[in-house]
Amino acid sequence: DMKGPILCLHGPPGIGKTSLGRSIARALGRKFHRIALGGVKDEAELRGHRRTYIGSMPGSIIQALQALGTSNPVILLDEVDKMAANAMFNPQATLLEVLDPEQNGSFKDHYLNTPFDLSRALFICTANDSSQIDRPLLDRMEVIELSGYTLEE
Repeated sequence: DMKGPILCLHGPPGIGKTSLGRSIARALGRKFHRIALGGVKDEAELRGHRRTYIGSMPGSIIQALQALGTSNPVILLDEVDKMAANAMFNPQATLLEVLDPEQNGSFKDHYLNTPFDLSRALFICTANDSSQIDRPLLDRMEVIELSGYTLEE
């Protein structure tokens, strides 16, 4: 049963947060996929585009599952703190639906237009600055502080 806390590896750039996520996947015997979220400003990048649009396609979550060919991978959501919100879109709200165990059993990608169960996937987030993460999302995360290198190192 993977319905535990949402892990968020927090620390300065270059200390191995992504490598740690890859190691967790290897230890669990699962496939691994990294989704870079830096600069994502539209929920459609996560949730997919409706089929009425030219060039529409599934969102990055469904694309990752398709590429891996499994419904229980480890998906690293890299730089969750660097997602951009504006008056029209808040991709972190969509991310909350993806990550929250109470909601992700019926995630709806706009392209597929049908509920999809994400509860078997293990999502791990990374962040450099947790103050940039929306409070409702941060409240559901188990933030693991990873320190940077010391001068001696």
